Amino acid sequence: MKTKENKSRRRLLILLGNSIFVIIGTTLAYFTTSDTFINVFKIPKYEPQVVEVFESPDNWVPGTTTKNEVKVTNNGNIDIAIRATYEEKWISENGDNLPLNDFEGNFAAIISFNDSWIKNSDGYYYYGSKENLTKLSTSEVSSSFINSVTFNKNIKASLTKTESADGKTITYESTGASYDGAKYTLTIKIDTIQYDQANNVW
Repeated sequence: MKTKENKSRRRLLILLGNSIFVIIGTTLAYFTTSDTFINVFKIPKYEPQVVEVFESPDNWVPGTTTKNEVKVTNNGNIDIAIRATYEEKWISENGDNLPLNDFEGNFAAIISFNDSWIKNSDGYYYYGSKENLTKLSTSEVSSSFINSVTFNKNIKASLTKTESADGKTITYESTGASYDGAKYTLTIKIDTIQYDQANNVW
């Protein structure tokens, strides 16, 4: 037979159990939040354009000057700095490499450089100078690196002289080992860089 005391104990245990459950349940609850931020970085356009004005001559004889212009246009939104270098090569009619000057020291090709490009000790021509680079801003066009190339009229070709038996006829023929019949190649290299980084890289 159950007494009032037993019923009271059972009711107390049930209440304690419910209290413990509530306490445990509240310790597992937590607050949370989440935020997202979208950051857009717009990059300006870097677009230098190099334009050459040159027409290869078919009959480049000594004393002839040929126009050869190389300019840079800044079509982008970033200021740029410029430098240039070049390489010359003469190939004889026989396919041999020729020196840049003849046996009297005359340079076969005379390049006319623009004064706004200054040659540095590293061999490069800098637009402005290495120490004081000229900034090419948006839509600006540089001066030409070179203006023209002239085939030196004082250049000496290598010829052989042949006389007839009676001495009345003299014939001169090319040896094929000099500038007559040769091919001249001028290779120009243009470098551009973001202006505010030029001194760190160049």
